[in-house]
Amino acid sequence: MLRNITKLKGLANRANGQFLKSPFSRVQLRRSFYSSNGSSYRRFNNDDYSTKSSFKNLLLDKSSRKYLALFFGGCSLFYFTHLDKAPVSDRSRFIWVSRPLELTIGNYTYKSIWRQTQQAILPPQHPLTVKIESIFKRIVEAAYKDPSVDNSLLDGIKWEIHVVNDPTASPNAFVLPGGKVFIFSSILPICANDDGIATVLSHEFAHQLARHTAENLSKAPIYSILGLVLYTVTGANVVNNLLLDGFLRMPASRQMETEADYIGLMIMSRACFQPQESIKVWERMANFEKNLNRGNTVNMEFLSTHPASVRRIENMTKWLPKANEIYEQSDCSSLGNYYKNFFLM
Repeated sequence: MLRNITKLKGLANRANGQFLKSPFSRVQLRRSFYSSNGSSYRRFNNDDYSTKSSFKNLLLDKSSRKYLALFFGGCSLFYFTHLDKAPVSDRSRFIWVSRPLELTIGNYTYKSIWRQTQQAILPPQHPLTVKIESIFKRIVEAAYKDPSVDNSLLDGIKWEIHVVNDPTASPNAFVLPGGKVFIFSSILPICANDDGIATVLSHEFAHQLARHTAENLSKAPIYSILGLVLYTVTGANVVNNLLLDGFLRMPASRQMETEADYIGLMIMSRACFQPQESIKVWERMANFEKNLNRGNTVNMEFLSTHPASVRRIENMTKWLPKANEIYEQSDCSSLGNYYKNFFLM
């Protein structure tokens, strides 16, 4: 039992890294709220050398190679039988982590974040919370109407909005598996209006709809195996991490962020929010980052888990015709007037 709890905590801590790094900012977040304290240990013997030598000997041994071939063959079979299609984007991805485990990790993460933010969370009846809840409700309803979405992924989820009123915090928002939504008041000036808030919320909602948490956790064993293979070649963990991060982990993370941008844009358009506002949000984010970095606009996207804001603006501009088409098909002109009159009453 203790071993299972330890494993669960490890998975939850790994998941924390995704939620607590703002998908809407590559700004360094305050450690008290948003860092995951990953543990590490040092080796005080010659284990590094012995591990490398043992694995090399295993590769050179003829009989061992047969078992290795069976092992990697089994892994390949497991991989291809666990490929899944993401909703809206239709991207193929590898997922073996079960939905119940994903929800358990989300619940564990929620308790941890709640303890750190509860003093700053606005009450449910606060006008800002009510407003954001109404925007998010439209996004969820629009997802149900999308023919490419498996509604079973949304059924039974009790969505809860938490507005963290801390203007000094880094701009942030995220949605946990299980329906817990966090949005920080510091991101609202960048959102500027309801369509901007919908841009942020639909992006975060898209991460959960596409099960990016489960996808990240599913890839962890693959990275571990590749790291071991690389270690037999380089013999240096630092080099291994650089190679894995530069060519696998970070590109995969940027791919999921881009996918969430796309899915979010299509869903917010179906929910009758102005799709062109998403471009303005990223323009404001780019200006915020520029001011934060004192005018330094060096693009280090290849070292980041997130695409650069200018890249996201380019993507949004490219996807805008499709988003406008969905907006028009959803009869948003009349519905937009209804929402406008409703909030003016």
